[in-house]
Amino acid sequence: MIAARFKKVFEPTSIGQMQLKNRIVMPPIGTNYAEEGGAVGQRTLDYYEARARGGVGLIIVEGSAPSLQCTMPHQASLGDDKLIPKWQKLTDAAHKYNARIAIQIMHSTMENSDGKAVQVSPSPVIVPARIMGVSGEPPHELTVEEIAERVEWFASAARRAREAGFDGVEIHGAHQYIVAAFLSSATNQRKDKYGGSVENKARFLVEIIQAVREEVGPDFPVWVRINAREWGVENGITIEETKQVVPLAVEAGAQAIHVSGYGAGSYITTAPISDTPGFLVPLAEEVKKLTNVPVIAVGRLDLELGERILEEGKADLIAIGRHLMADPDLPNKVAEGRLDEVIPCIGCMECIERLAFDERGEGVTCVVNPAMGRERAYQIKPAGKVKNVVVVGGGPAGMQTAIVAARRGHRVTLFEKDAKLGGQLNIAALPPFKGDIFPWINYLVNQVDKAGVEVRLNTDATAEIVTEGNPDAVVIATGSIPAMPDIPGIDKSNVVTAQDVLSGKATTGQNVVIIGGGMVGCETGHYLEEQGKTVTIIEILKRMANDMLFMTRRRLMDGLRSKKVTLLTSATCEEVREDSVRVTTAEGEKETIRADTVIIAVGYKANERLYKALEGKVPEIYCIGNSSEPRRILEAIREGYRTGLAL
Repeated sequence: MIAARFKKVFEPTSIGQMQLKNRIVMPPIGTNYAEEGGAVGQRTLDYYEARARGGVGLIIVEGSAPSLQCTMPHQASLGDDKLIPKWQKLTDAAHKYNARIAIQIMHSTMENSDGKAVQVSPSPVIVPARIMGVSGEPPHELTVEEIAERVEWFASAARRAREAGFDGVEIHGAHQYIVAAFLSSATNQRKDKYGGSVENKARFLVEIIQAVREEVGPDFPVWVRINAREWGVENGITIEETKQVVPLAVEAGAQAIHVSGYGAGSYITTAPISDTPGFLVPLAEEVKKLTNVPVIAVGRLDLELGERILEEGKADLIAIGRHLMADPDLPNKVAEGRLDEVIPCIGCMECIERLAFDERGEGVTCVVNPAMGRERAYQIKPAGKVKNVVVVGGGPAGMQTAIVAARRGHRVTLFEKDAKLGGQLNIAALPPFKGDIFPWINYLVNQVDKAGVEVRLNTDATAEIVTEGNPDAVVIATGSIPAMPDIPGIDKSNVVTAQDVLSGKATTGQNVVIIGGGMVGCETGHYLEEQGKTVTIIEILKRMANDMLFMTRRRLMDGLRSKKVTLLTSATCEEVREDSVRVTTAEGEKETIRADTVIIAVGYKANERLYKALEGKVPEIYCIGNSSEPRRILEAIREGYRTGLAL
């Protein structure tokens, strides 16, 4: 029985003649899982089938190219009739679970021309705020004839979608792509019938909808995703213009409006922070006032926030992306009251950031769900032989190993030297913007308990303690230890590590100098400044937080600058003194900086002590996570999961 608190979320609804069992929409999220030529492979099929099986009402498959001419590497495509049979397998898989499945038709603005990638646009203008078109080369301005050809691409793609068994199509008119480029004055400076007035700028979209409608008939659901507003883009689309575009789209045949927004991916400084839950909902609310067709809200929503949005009448459906990546079974678990079993999204942005730089086509990843995109290979199956397994270290790698191994039927004992599980996750959750890690820690701890793992806290496992139970396999996941630079005075009493400061093992004075301006050093600086400390960060490289990707780095750097943290790049700490540090600046000048406390944050090194002590003494041994090589949470969880499967 569905809890009353989620009554609206699980209420049936419809888009046109398409009936939906609930109001949960999986929005189109790029995966890079497509095979060569845009074909659907087993990996794509498994990924979407898992979400259909998990109880979502409507899946909108990721933006797929309408023509082979504009199919980018690793992008799915609807550009050829030969692709239809494989798409049919996907729609059949979704329909087995009473899920409806649509597909988004997306032209990225990039096309293949004589083996070269060429950008096309309504006008030959470069807009630096956009992700596309920053190479310095002006895009090719589409002619009227070329526009008509691309309209036909969309129509043909929609026809293929219907033949493949899709229940509807979404026209991607948002973000930085071709339809949005026509709608925005920033990129549309044409003087013909496709430029100037809002009606003219919307003509390309209207013609696409009309052509699609003519191709697929009056009963096939068709709708559009739009930017209701652009931030930080000079002459970008405004909500006032959107209020004119929406009626035109609906009149042309759009049966729903999926409301998004844009500003260099919505991550520039003048846009809302894109990991703020519900940051785009006010735009959906404005669009909802304009039309009677269903409105889909998006913007890092979860089911609780989605329920409020629906109750307040701000939208008709809620799009949940990252939470469904983290846990494809989210709808079913919530509907069945199993809220404590939901894998929480931690808002780390790894999925988006790694995909943005996915040159090798490995595909999108999820920190908290290592099985995403590997659903078939990572199935948890009963072990052929039950083993007595010892895991040392209760951090993310150790807990993940223990959970998977125990679920497979192994007898698992987990040793942790501290009084609670979590390892460095307990520290990683403390800096600003990292609070979403705490629910994930609670989830992992609960799953360790539910899996039947025997946990021994406050136990600094030695080789003797580990071997006394005659384990069949041992997994070392003891994490890393802070690296210490070779600097005169580094052994003074006022020197501490970032790890000890964040964990509360060390306190600081008022004036703090942090040696090391990577992610850990910068996050520690932000954390201490919020406590009223005066902070200086010294980084030997030219760029602070160089180990972070652009979205999370921008947020952190904005915070440091707004809080007046002193940032010294291309600088070297020459000596630590009792009350100061001596630094050589980027200009080669010597400078003395007052420091009551000096914090070391120059990285970590592997903690292999126990692994080496046990080598050759147990039948099977693994060294994983930071114990093997200091990296990020993603790698630790992935190794833990794989190790649990391998045991």
